[in-house]
Amino acid sequence: MSSEIEQLNSNTEVVSFRAMFAMLWRTKWFIIIFTALVSMITVNYALSLPNVYRASAIYLPKSADDAGGLSQIAGQFGGLASMAGINLGGGGADKTAAALEFMRSRAFLQAFIEKRDLYVPLLAAESWDPVSRKLNIIPELYDEANQKWVRGAPPGFNVVPTAWEAYAALSSMITVTEQSKKGFIKIDLEYYSPELAALWLGWLVEDLNAYWKEREHEQTQKSIAFLTKQAENAQLSELRTVFYQLIAEQTKTTILNEVSDEVLFETIAPIVVPEQKSAPSRALLCIIGFVLGFVLSCILGLFYCAIRPVLVFKSHD
Repeated sequence: MSSEIEQLNSNTEVVSFRAMFAMLWRTKWFIIIFTALVSMITVNYALSLPNVYRASAIYLPKSADDAGGLSQIAGQFGGLASMAGINLGGGGADKTAAALEFMRSRAFLQAFIEKRDLYVPLLAAESWDPVSRKLNIIPELYDEANQKWVRGAPPGFNVVPTAWEAYAALSSMITVTEQSKKGFIKIDLEYYSPELAALWLGWLVEDLNAYWKEREHEQTQKSIAFLTKQAENAQLSELRTVFYQLIAEQTKTTILNEVSDEVLFETIAPIVVPEQKSAPSRALLCIIGFVLGFVLSCILGLFYCAIRPVLVFKSHD
């Protein structure tokens, strides 16, 4: 009995596949034409996409070693300082994560856009001309001859764009990869122009280091002034020793920051102007378009045959 049921199921599956193949064969011209049409549309779309180039650089965060002396002092005199109501802290908190979050922030990127005047390349460029080595600007948005914005103002904005609008475009171009096991940071920036991608990436890290250098200088100066005052008012000689050692560490940090401009990220692998595009993958887009067109046409063909049934196996009647 079981063998008869298995044979029946097998015959049913054969008939089902034969019926499905027959329905697809009936709609073969629709499948061919629809697949070809979708493939042509995909090819035209892939060819219309501009090339995008990725500039990359590898950096070593320097913040991890900044507080070595402070950690030693905290371990040696932390108890004594706590008795005086002063928290030395471990001093070893890694600033890398905070710096990377700040680099992605709207405040930093908007200030970067304003400083470098990137409104036109971010909001009006559509591609890069490798022959003239210039950006192709959309004339409906920006008049290059008169250097004037002519776009239709979006709701809530003016004709002349602001850094608020350009922020989203720039933010989407930046990718940060943290190699925590190796201790390295990789920063990528993608743009139509390979030269501008490399230039902007260098500016980005340069401005971040400059901001952090100024920030560290202000903080160390405030710390030195505070510690000097505390040392003058300290009653215990041991506590004054703690304050003077802390002042020495802060002074050393200030001097080291003045020596180098890379106070936050030290360049390990410098930026190289890319010569090959990173996107789009036109061949992959064409393959995906062909497959999707073929699958969709088969589904539509089967659906058509299902709602308008015909006698498939006429010769067997």
